[in-house]
Amino acid sequence: MGLGEQIANARKAKGLSQTALAEKLDVSTGAVSKWEANACKPSKEKLRLLEDLLGLASFDKNGELRNHRLFDEDHMFAFLKEKLNTCELPEALRALSYAKSKHEGMFRKPAEAGVPFINHPLTMACHALALGLEDDELIAALLLHDVAEDCGVTAEELPFSPTVQRLVALVTKPKTAFDEKAYYDAIAGNPKASLVKCIDRCNNLSSMSVGFSTNRIEKYVKETEAYYPALLRAVRNCPEYNNAAWLLQYQIKSLLEMAKRLT
Repeated sequence: MGLGEQIANARKAKGLSQTALAEKLDVSTGAVSKWEANACKPSKEKLRLLEDLLGLASFDKNGELRNHRLFDEDHMFAFLKEKLNTCELPEALRALSYAKSKHEGMFRKPAEAGVPFINHPLTMACHALALGLEDDELIAALLLHDVAEDCGVTAEELPFSPTVQRLVALVTKPKTAFDEKAYYDAIAGNPKASLVKCIDRCNNLSSMSVGFSTNRIEKYVKETEAYYPALLRAVRNCPEYNNAAWLLQYQIKSLLEMAKRLT
């Protein structure tokens, strides 16, 4: 699907006419018509406004959809299955298949990019192993961390150990309004939950240019700067996670600095 078709579909989904959209963007109706016909492309400034106004996918300066398929999920699944078997991590191995089943048919935002949602937890599990974290319950929690939030099952209903259930419960955001500080404070009280959240944030920061509007990126950066230092301290306070904490701090800080310069 080209840029013009995406603009047209998003505009119609919002119930806007070409004229109404043109007024909001301070351009002519003819300009919107030409964009949707792929006769020309919006400027970089107008693309950002379209992202915010229509919830449109993020595009590069040439109007091409940014690609955030950093790794292929089929390859990662096969790698993890072999690695978890070799390392004798039975709970994580069960979580691998369970997460894949629960996230079946789901896609990362923007859906039009066609990246299966399972790509996200698989990337996180691979990230943890690359950091040397061969911990059965931790890897299981990484693979399951979004199941309770997105798949209609509570953390307590997960067919896994109480520790894994607790880790998933801690990182699951409630569907209704909640106290953000209390949420992060609770996670910071558990080093493994803090690890899950920091690895999750690393992956989301690395791909947010695709699925996030400019406003959401700015909010995400502020949230990370406000709450993640405490999570990293919680990880660093455990001697066995000290090296992982240092690397995660470096990765998160680097991604934040890049995001701040691009927004």
